[in-house]
Amino acid sequence: MMKIKTLVCGLLLGVLGYSCGDNEAGSASHLDENWYKIEYDPNAGELDQLIYDVYANTGFPIFYSDTIGWSTRYDHGGNSYTHYEIFKPGYSFTGSLGSIVFTIQRDESKIQMMVELLRDYVIEPYMNKEYGSNFKGKYGPHAFLVLDTLMKGKVADSLYRDLGVLALSSRFTMSRGKVKNFIPVEQMTEEEKKGYGWRLAMYELKYFFEVTYKEELQAYFNIPKETPDFYEKWDKKDLFELGAQYNTQYKDLVVPDYLSELRTNPRRYGVLRYAKVDQYGVTFPSTLQDLMDFMEMIYTKTDTEIRAEHGEYSMIIKRYEALLNLLKKSGLTQFIKEQ
Repeated sequence: MMKIKTLVCGLLLGVLGYSCGDNEAGSASHLDENWYKIEYDPNAGELDQLIYDVYANTGFPIFYSDTIGWSTRYDHGGNSYTHYEIFKPGYSFTGSLGSIVFTIQRDESKIQMMVELLRDYVIEPYMNKEYGSNFKGKYGPHAFLVLDTLMKGKVADSLYRDLGVLALSSRFTMSRGKVKNFIPVEQMTEEEKKGYGWRLAMYELKYFFEVTYKEELQAYFNIPKETPDFYEKWDKKDLFELGAQYNTQYKDLVVPDYLSELRTNPRRYGVLRYAKVDQYGVTFPSTLQDLMDFMEMIYTKTDTEIRAEHGEYSMIIKRYEALLNLLKKSGLTQFIKEQ
């Protein structure tokens, strides 16, 4: 495999100045090392050459081994040794691991499908952009890691983000139909690939806003609390927290009968759609789903179209304007449809 470098101990070294190896010194050369660099190898095979091309053209490294980097280092006695960078999901300061279990993908044809999927449906359309000199933070992971299976406890899952690395399962890429009915990369249709790319872009967008523009993002999520008939029992509660994940994804939000319009008119209460409506009440979307809904509106419709469709709902317009301003402020204007 082409020589590829990234983090885990490397990130902790860079941020905290600590040493993860048994004998290594926290020297300046270690701190300055680029753990995300993919070095050109003239003898690389087709897959590694593809990965290098993606990195050279976009700056996003893609790995497919948990041993994702190595370098020669020296201990206190001046003796050289090989340091290996290992992807450790759930790494903590105690060195213990969480409940994340994964297997490495050995089939190069499936790895190549994932690399092409990331290049064509995630990186190129959404992340490989010029953001200007005032841009701060980083939109997108420091690196992608392609896996075979990915389990959180005993439950299969499609992705896991840790220490800047976004690990993605090639076997459990996304659900088709019912929740957790996962399909592998080789079975994805064109429309599913587009949907996968959009959801990954939105997942990373929410993470970017949470890290870089936390107050502005929270203000956007707080706007639905401004409804004049806000139910008194919701006081000091977050409607999106009440719609957080719970077993089949959403938790019911029970409302009194006198708020009958709540069941039929989500826009009055500041959301474009509900996650669920049944005899027990309504379920607000999760914060990620809500962000995806508004971002899809901004990405696919002009300002004139949005105001014509939703103009009578003040909270929808207020949330739209808040998110639009945040996109402009952050420099992520590729998500705004041209007028």
